[in-house]
Formats: sequence, C-alpha cells, structure tokens
Amino acid sequence: MALIMTIIAGIDEAGYGPLLGPMVVTITAFDVPDEKANCSLWDLLNDAVSNDLKGKGQRLTVRDSKKLYNAQKGLKPLENAALSFLWSKDLKTTSFYQLLKNLSCHHPETIAGYPWYAGKDYPLPLATNTSAVLNYADLLKYALDKQGVKFCYASTCVVTVQEFNEQVRVTGNKSVVLFNTCAALISRLWNNFKGNISLIVDKQGGRNNYAGLLKGCLPKGEVEILTEGAKVSTYEVVEEQRKMEISFVEKGEDTCMAVALASIFSKYVRELFMHLENQYWLRLVPDLKPTAGYYTDALRFLSQIADVRKKEAIQDNILIRIK
Repeated sequence: MALIMTIIAGIDEAGYGPLLGPMVVTITAFDVPDEKANCSLWDLLNDAVSNDLKGKGQRLTVRDSKKLYNAQKGLKPLENAALSFLWSKDLKTTSFYQLLKNLSCHHPETIAGYPWYAGKDYPLPLATNTSAVLNYADLLKYALDKQGVKFCYASTCVVTVQEFNEQVRVTGNKSVVLFNTCAALISRLWNNFKGNISLIVDKQGGRNNYAGLLKGCLPKGEVEILTEGAKVSTYEVVEEQRKMEISFVEKGEDTCMAVALASIFSKYVRELFMHLENQYWLRLVPDLKPTAGYYTDALRFLSQIADVRKKEAIQDNILIRIK
C-alpha cells in the first residue's frame, strides 16, 4: 500500500531592499509521509541538519540566511547548504550557470544585456570544496531515506534590475512585484502536485490580506480565509483533487525549515550575481571596494565607478533600481 504524502514547501526572498543587483525569490519543497506532516523538518532530518551553528557536529546548518551569512563567515555556510541539497538529488552543480539551470532560472536572453553577467560562467563551489559538499549530500540522503522524506526541488526566480524597474513602473509598487514573483512559484507548486500541500511564505512587509492576490494567481481554486493578522495570515485553496494551505508568516524562516532553505538559496544566488558584478567593476577600477548593493554603500560604490561607467556607456536602467 502506497504511503499518503504531504508536500511541505517554503518561499523566501533575498535582495528586496537593495539599490543594486537582482531580487531573488526561491521555493523549496519536500514530500513528507502524511503521519509526519506536522513534524518539524529540522527534527525529522536531525541526523544531517542543524538549525544552529553551535553543536552542529558534522551536520549541515540550515537557518535564516541573515543569521548564516556575514562578511566574516563569507559564502561557505550558504554554499554548503545549497549545493548539498542539490547534490543529494543528484543534480551535479559545478558552475554558476549550471546552478541557475538546476534551479530553473537560467535565462540567457535576460542576462545577455548585462556586461557583468553575459558569458561570465565560473566554477563552483567558490568558498567550500566539493568533497565537503558530497559528504553533506550523502548524510542528507541517509536522513531523508530514514524518515521517508523526499527533497522534491528548489526553484528560483531572479528579477534582474531592468526587469525589476519595468515591473515597478507597471505596478507602481515594488511589494506587488515581490508578490507577483512569489505567485509564479506558488502556481508552479500548485500545478506540479496533487493531494495535500502546506506552504509557508515569509511575510512581506506590512501586508495582512492576501486573499485577492491568491485568487488572481490561482484562478481555478476556491480561496477561503482561515485567519488574517499581523503575525500570520492563512488561507485554504481547493480545486478538485488538490488542497493547499498557505500561510504568510512573520519570520517564517525561524519556524519552517523549508522557508529557511529557500532563504539560503535566494541569498546564495544573489551573492553569486553580486560577485560577478563586483568582479566586472574591479577590473575597471582596481582599488574599488566591493559592495553588497544596499543603499548607503551602493551610493559610495556608484560614486567611485561614475567616471568609468560614463566611459563604458553603462545605462542606469541595467544598473540602478528605481525603488
């Protein structure tokens, strides 16, 4: 008799606020035996995964990327997690473009207009090493098999600066751009799976009401409001043989491992894009200090590259966000 399974999924973004670089949104999804659907994935995969850097032993750390990444730690903790989960699905990931392909976000025509991205593939891992990734991946396979859990996929949307600006001009609001990007991932999840789905989305800004937006992105589903509030807004979507409970949760990455993992993928991908952008300008301005793209430092960066940017005829619409 086949096990009845529930899809546990999470969505989170990186780069919503900066002035430079892309906004990145990721969904991760796990197939979990029905009787374990209410268990924490951190608990189920405890043999391979920790949600804390302290006492993690040989395990992989999966937690909010803001707590996992800083200038001192560098990319290594993010890279270990992101690449290990992909390798655990036998998705060989040895270069930047291959990573984008494995996350279903490789659009050569989109990045072709950016001199710092186009044709600029480079090897991965960048900060860790392949043997460490393979060891973590083997441990993950063991823990997943032991619990009857399957890592289904990670899928990412990258909104480059020009796309972001165009969408903000059309909608007039960058929070709508963020939701529309999430909506594409929600639709992909909804169309890929039948049965029960439980999705947690990290809450976006001050919005508490999502019913109308959900009806827009899932037009065939019946959307019922279960609860709406400052901390959590939950909805049930039903259509024929499938049902999805979607919760928009404040600090969702602290309560749901799938959201924390989505946060890691989003941050890792954004940082790899920023790595390319910084490398491009460093070749032209050798003493330039790299930037993460956030407002104050981005202004410093733009000031220092101003003369070269004019010489290279780099237009604002591919470099600077309008919001």
